[in-house]
Amino acid sequence: MTSTDVVTSSDVVATTDVVAGGPPGRLRGARSRARPGGSRGFAIVAAVPAVAILGLLGVVLWISVRVSVARDGLTLDHYRTVFGDPFAYRALLNTVGFTVVATLTAVALGIPLAWLVERTDLRGKSAIYTLATVGVFIPGFFTAMGWILFLHPRIGMANQWLMQWFDLDSGPIDITSVGGMGVVQGFGMAGLVFVFTATSLRSMDGSLEEAAAMSGGSTRAVLRRITGPLAWPGILAALLFVITLNISAFDVPLLLGLPNRIYTFSTFLITLVSTTEDGLPPYGVIAAFGSLMIAVALALSLWYRRMSVQARRYVVLTGKGSTRKVVRLGRWRYLAWAFLAVYFGLSQVMPLVLLIWTAFLPYFQPISAEAFHHLGTGNFSGLPWPLVRRGATNTGLLMLATPLLTFALSVAISWIVLRSRSRMRAVVDFVAFLPVAVPPVVFGFAALLTVLNVGLPFGIELYGTLTLLVVMYALVSLGFGTRTTTTALIQIDRELEDAAMMSGASHGATVRRIVVPLLLPAILYGSLWVALLVSRDITLSNILFSGENVTVPMVVWTVWNEGQMGQASALSLLLIATFVPFIYLYLRRAGGQAFG
Repeated sequence: MTSTDVVTSSDVVATTDVVAGGPPGRLRGARSRARPGGSRGFAIVAAVPAVAILGLLGVVLWISVRVSVARDGLTLDHYRTVFGDPFAYRALLNTVGFTVVATLTAVALGIPLAWLVERTDLRGKSAIYTLATVGVFIPGFFTAMGWILFLHPRIGMANQWLMQWFDLDSGPIDITSVGGMGVVQGFGMAGLVFVFTATSLRSMDGSLEEAAAMSGGSTRAVLRRITGPLAWPGILAALLFVITLNISAFDVPLLLGLPNRIYTFSTFLITLVSTTEDGLPPYGVIAAFGSLMIAVALALSLWYRRMSVQARRYVVLTGKGSTRKVVRLGRWRYLAWAFLAVYFGLSQVMPLVLLIWTAFLPYFQPISAEAFHHLGTGNFSGLPWPLVRRGATNTGLLMLATPLLTFALSVAISWIVLRSRSRMRAVVDFVAFLPVAVPPVVFGFAALLTVLNVGLPFGIELYGTLTLLVVMYALVSLGFGTRTTTTALIQIDRELEDAAMMSGASHGATVRRIVVPLLLPAILYGSLWVALLVSRDITLSNILFSGENVTVPMVVWTVWNEGQMGQASALSLLLIATFVPFIYLYLRRAGGQAFG
């Protein structure tokens, strides 16, 4: 998600009164006659995901205060266990430390990168923008594998070289720590900070900075007193979004922390789910831990939406003729290119090169002339191909079905928020945004509890099915989906719909023949994003895993966890190769928006 996709309920409420254009009195009667009946169907569709989201979160909160799943009665013992158990308390502290380090790392890399692209005369900006955007789509699971192969204290290639050169007994660099995990996560999140910050800088009128420079202000003074204050609200809103992602991060802590018993929120919950007491996992403790994260997510979500609204007060809207302050780097361009080389080298090139190297070796060893004699394709032929084919089929179905369901629900929600006069529209919009802030592992746990213990109407069985994954991925993606469709629907003048209805077209025909075709480009753009995120996710697929709904990322994790690093790397390369066409389509669709 980029900052241009974020539209808050406050923006929506204000926009619905002015977006139509034209004399309001002339159209108000047509709207009042056409809207209520037509919006009823959308209201029913929009209510389904809102009820599902609130219901799932309600299940977590309810289980957290029950004596047990099978016994009635209320208790706070589960919360006392969370705060009184040193193991759980350590997981909370690890989550805080991991989030802080990851966020600071992402900011230290993403903001300078955005400034170089948007405010300097550095060459190759289109290539830099493309590489930074591609970094957003690279699964954190695969980059973590590359970092392990490079800097693991025992098997990492760089550490092995350092041990040989300086005659050390152990590797001097350890990324299997809270700080190390945070740095790896931060390199992955830097691309998102870049996209947010670049968009904020691009929306500013460069003439303000130009005037400050002509008045004698130095480049440093202009940055501190003009550029920084104008960009700060948008950057802060972006940081809050990145913080929520870091709190719920799963793949990096799974690979780097879990083998060394360093737990963060997500990995701690997964561990508890696989732990049994009297034949059942400690659902109450899991729910209590999850409810704490829900409270944090709600606070961050409210703060994020408030900052998003405030950020818009600082935006200076300009036309095509507006100027941009361009800083001439001079000799500093060499330092800029060194910064870019380090960032892209460690975030993208190094993990990919080491995955390729490991994929063609029978066992992992550092790059050397002797190692080249052992290269081969045995890891590819030795893959568990029946399981891979099943995972590929399921992943493909998820990539097709999840965007369809996501945007069918998103269009209905956006229509209610923008086109109806319902008093609940702001509530519906806020509930749809909640999956952005609430960690996916909480939704996965809630879904697991629901299908196993609460039950579904009409005898529906969803446990272990691909349908359950589709539904959960659609709910988790709803925040992004509604922001995409709401932003697009705002730009569609209501006069088009009113003219069609006044000409005799039904509400359904108007939506089908006018609104949907105009929304289609945004829906296709958003569908590519959702499909890419689904294809790389390992959080929900892990907690809702079964032999029938296995996905390719889960196969990669299974093979890696069995110690087959070569086969896991080989399968990762095959999956990355399937990303290329989708990333190309996404970049081609968004390419025109990269630079304005």
